[in-house]
Amino acid sequence: MHVCLQVSEILRVIFAKVTEVRASSIRSSYATLYHLALTCRTFRELALDALWAHIHASYILVMCRLPQDPGPHSQRVIFGRDLSISAISICRSDMATAGCMVRFPRSLVDDDLAIFQKYVCQIRSLTFEKYDVRHRWLRGSIEPVPWDLHASPSTSISRHQLYWYDNRDVLLSSLQRCVSTTLTRLVIHSECCPPALVDLLASVGKACPKIKEFRCSTPTASARTMLSDIIPCWDDLEILETVVVNAQTLKHFASLKQLRELNILVPEGYSLETTSPFSVILSMDKIGMTAPRLKLLLAFLAPLQLSVKRAQLNIETATNAVDLDYLLSSLTEHFESNVLESLNVGVACPTDFVDHTLFELTTSALRRLWAFTGLTNLDLSSMYISITDDEIIDLVSAWPQMTHLHLDTDWDWEVTRMGVTFLGLAGVLKRCPELRSLGINLDTTAPTNSPSLTHHQYAGTTGEQITDLRVGYAECNDVEAIGNILHRMCPSLNHIHSTRPVNPDYEDFFTDHPFIQGVGIWKKVEDVIIRRRREQLYGIPFLRVI
Repeated sequence: MHVCLQVSEILRVIFAKVTEVRASSIRSSYATLYHLALTCRTFRELALDALWAHIHASYILVMCRLPQDPGPHSQRVIFGRDLSISAISICRSDMATAGCMVRFPRSLVDDDLAIFQKYVCQIRSLTFEKYDVRHRWLRGSIEPVPWDLHASPSTSISRHQLYWYDNRDVLLSSLQRCVSTTLTRLVIHSECCPPALVDLLASVGKACPKIKEFRCSTPTASARTMLSDIIPCWDDLEILETVVVNAQTLKHFASLKQLRELNILVPEGYSLETTSPFSVILSMDKIGMTAPRLKLLLAFLAPLQLSVKRAQLNIETATNAVDLDYLLSSLTEHFESNVLESLNVGVACPTDFVDHTLFELTTSALRRLWAFTGLTNLDLSSMYISITDDEIIDLVSAWPQMTHLHLDTDWDWEVTRMGVTFLGLAGVLKRCPELRSLGINLDTTAPTNSPSLTHHQYAGTTGEQITDLRVGYAECNDVEAIGNILHRMCPSLNHIHSTRPVNPDYEDFFTDHPFIQGVGIWKKVEDVIIRRRREQLYGIPFLRVI
């Protein structure tokens, strides 16, 4: 063995990087760490430490006390001494990618339980996943965690991260036992907020003085009052996600010098409950706000002066064009125009499409955003935007640094209207040379061999960096011709996305639905572009795949 692999500091760094991608997330690879621990005595304890550092399913701790046989497909994980080699296993569940289960070939004795207790104390990150009714057969999953989750005085291991997504009251005692003075990250998301949970959260302000990241979504009024009381206990907050707080706590945010991300949920019936007007100046990297109605979002914005780089505003109900116009015009009053770089405004899809003109946002409303000359990311795709070639070219001229621009429509409104032609697309590419992702409602009905398309002043303009194109409700009647044009304009294009249906008929959604057919057609356009790119790269024509 190389001498470097006998240095514990180096091994800790290596074992911390032993991960796998599962369910779009990166986490420790239990199987690899298990085999590393069996390799030699030098690796053993360090690999075990890495294996136990992050537990992504709480009921593994319960099953350590409940011998069962959940299934044959398992991967071994070790806990120490002879017990580790005697086929203790963690079984991967196909029904819950975040879950792990334990089975034993024999009954546990007191010495075994002592070994478990030793490694339980080494857990640095613990997740209580959302209860899955498909695991109701797992009796242990409804039992409180039976272990002492606090590190002993003789060890330097301390818990830093705790995630809670379970909604069952019976496990609140386990949550309370996991609260530690060493916690720096605490995430609690629960669809309901029983009084016992509110009381428990009320104590974490002083019980966890080192909190740097706190995320909690609890809708009740009592929870809002409680959160307003505990948040001022933390002076080192860097990331905060919570329901809206009272005016005093809102002012406290201004004193948090390390706060870089703030996400606020504005509940129904919200008001600041203050008689005297006030103003709060906040400076951070990112702010997010979610409200059930536009009026509530504006009420929360009213006292704020924001110096932020990224803003995400979400409205959970459909909003008409007049109100959206007012929202966009009011943003300049609350956001510093020379600081804001990214703006994403999300609006719920209307349920009634009888009169689409009520929701049609015009270019004059979009011009309200001209003041933000530093924008590099703008996403208004949840809105219904009607815009022509000249209008979009004039609009984007204010944002030469734009890298991600989405003005397409997320939903197919099934009405005939104007879109942006290939000439308009060329104009956008010329004015925004840094674009990597673009969304427009593309109008492909113009003849693709039109002389204006080749002799226009924008002919030859390309977006070399664009890899993703969202075409909205665009039709595709000539795969080869449209593919050739897009290849010339966007030679690096990899993905093309079309809009989604408003009310899909799920009975034929996977067979003859127009949306599925449209996806298939635009996939053929992608294939044309890739084929043309390969022909240029290798200098030989590639056969067309049908």
